[in-house]
Amino acid sequence: MNDVYSKYKPIHRRDLTRSFLPALHKKCTSKLQEICAEATHVSLTLDIWCDRRMRSYFGVTLHTIIDDKYKTFLLSFERLEGKHTSDKLATEFDRITQLYNLKDKIVRLITDNASNNLAAFDNIILPGFDDYFDGIIDDSSESESESKSNDKETDDYAPAVGEEKQLQTHEADDSIYQTTLDSATEEEFLRLPCFCHCLQLVVNDGIKASAAAASSLQKVASIAKLSHSSTVFSERLEKFNYTIPRANRTRWNNQFQTVKKVIDIPSSILNLILSDLKKNDLILNSKDRKVLEEFVSLFELFNEATVLTQGESYATICLVAPTVLGILFDLERELGSSTLTLVSLCEALIASIKARFSGLLRYFEIDVPFNTYCMSERFSDVIFLISPLLDARFKLL
Repeated sequence: MNDVYSKYKPIHRRDLTRSFLPALHKKCTSKLQEICAEATHVSLTLDIWCDRRMRSYFGVTLHTIIDDKYKTFLLSFERLEGKHTSDKLATEFDRITQLYNLKDKIVRLITDNASNNLAAFDNIILPGFDDYFDGIIDDSSESESESKSNDKETDDYAPAVGEEKQLQTHEADDSIYQTTLDSATEEEFLRLPCFCHCLQLVVNDGIKASAAAASSLQKVASIAKLSHSSTVFSERLEKFNYTIPRANRTRWNNQFQTVKKVIDIPSSILNLILSDLKKNDLILNSKDRKVLEEFVSLFELFNEATVLTQGESYATICLVAPTVLGILFDLERELGSSTLTLVSLCEALIASIKARFSGLLRYFEIDVPFNTYCMSERFSDVIFLISPLLDARFKLL
């Protein structure tokens, strides 16, 4: 800056943290208050997020329509210390609603289904991919390593041996709604579960029933890992214009894409390269390919839905009913196929969808279990039927 403009005087760090940033924060809050004053109806998304050092944060996002335009704003992202008790969350939520004068404008609240279980589904690992991540440095672990080398405080938060693995396999908790279904208050019915989370719980149920595909998926994981560790293998693939993306332990559908990429490589090419490298144990035979193609077919719609429901420029609630019905009908059609090998996986996915979305599916006279999961009745909210009717993509379907 001295070369650019010799009279420029850099802002002192103390002034930046004590004056400039607080002033910007105040200005931002004032602007958000003006926006909230313009809005007549709002919906809020609440979530608890945890960073790599296990520090928790409470985030609140606002969704509204102003001047016929869909608007989304982050209202708060505050550090949450100590135990995540309901009283503490309620106090923070009340502070935000009072600050922005939203109490009488809230239409619906979308809450994390397991906010007291932060690692519930962050790490859904496909069968056979457990060994893939051993020794593989992905983006998240790489940033963690940098943090450890640059910040001495990180050592206080480093997970004990085996603890990280425990977090990855921790089962999801469906008991966040600690009220009975019969005695829910009117305010309680304003609260809706996170659809994307429920969808991932169905995926998790299916993965537990994927034993028949485990050995084939293990081969895929080993082939993918070989492509990131052997330059000879990766270069041979590149000559045929094929690459295998690096899988991420925190995104099941990222691992799913890796499986798709591997089976997209023709047998004649993949088997020839593996044979030349003396990796005959990794060759995918015809049975492996059939199993993997079925696995991809069963989870394809879940992958599409996971991507679609993360949209920011459209109301994703419109997708809930069409997605649930579309996936269920597709799975039932697959189950009726006489050539299906992964029958138990397909049955597990169908049973999970019917149990977790029973409140919605009853509207369509579909035979579903009652009170299987406390979240399932939340999907009986009529908004899940109204919102697709207002979406031009679905018209009168």
